[in-house]
Parts: sequence; structure tokens; C-alpha cells
Amino acid sequence: MKELSPIEWAVLPLKKYATFSGRAPRAEYWWFYLATVVVQIPLSILDKGLADWGPLSTLFSLVVLLPWLAVSVRRLHDINRSGWWLGGFFLVIMAIVVAVVAMMGITLQSMDSPPTGSLLVILLVGMLAMFALGITIFVFSVTPGARGTNDYGPDPYGPGNLEQVFA
Repeated sequence: MKELSPIEWAVLPLKKYATFSGRAPRAEYWWFYLATVVVQIPLSILDKGLADWGPLSTLFSLVVLLPWLAVSVRRLHDINRSGWWLGGFFLVIMAIVVAVVAMMGITLQSMDSPPTGSLLVILLVGMLAMFALGITIFVFSVTPGARGTNDYGPDPYGPGNLEQVFA
């Protein structure tokens, strides 16, 4: 089996930036994740001196968003899970945003009364769901991939698939 360097693993998701099919082994996912963090930290430090809103780190985040989504979906495929698990996570985030915006609107309309209890409950349930889904996705990302062919394709470490994985 061909050995890849950490840099080659980190660059692989950029080469497959919009490929949501197939499987990504843990090495591909985690080296890409580490590389994005290593690049993001100095960009954030540089942004402190440039502007209030952080143009460099924001631009970098936008550039790696699609490759991150793609490698995350392929990582879920490697453990025979649907990529829609990420969709559930983002759906909960959107529900929290809607609840916060609704609470802010109600608070701005009537400055004398606090937000209603039902909106606070929705916010609390949404935050708990986001926390639970976040832990679940983390556990999925560290779980070893399914051996052999699964519903999403051949094993990335399988002997017949090396040319496709390491292209």
C-alpha cells in the first residue's frame, strides 16, 4: 500500500473538493482538519491588525467550506452512514438561529417583558440537540471505516482501490 505524507493527505480533499460520493479514510479527514486549523490560526492573528471582521480568515473559511463538507460526507460514507447526518446538524443550527432572531424581535417589540417561555424552551432543546449531534458526528469521525465494500463504495484501503484513492 502506498504511504502518503501528512501534507498529501491534507491536500487530497482539495483535489476532490466537490466529490460527495465515495469514501474518505480517517487519515484524509483528520489531516485536512489539522491543516485547516494550522492555516486558520495565523490568518486570524493577521486579521486582528487588518480589520474588525477578519477578511483573511473569513475568505479562507469560505474557500475550504465545500471541500470540508465533501470530505465530511465521504468520511460518514466510510463508516456506512449517510451524509445527511451533517444536514441534521445544520438544520438544528438553523432552528437555533430562527429562535434567537424571534426572541430578539419579541424583545425589541416589547422592551418591558422578557421572551416567552416557549421560545426559551425551543432554544434550549435546539442547543441540546446541537450538542448531542456534535458529539455523535465527532464519534463517527473517529470510528474506523467499514472493512470491505459498503453501500457507498469500495474500501479506501482495499487492494483494488489504491489507484483511485491515491490519484
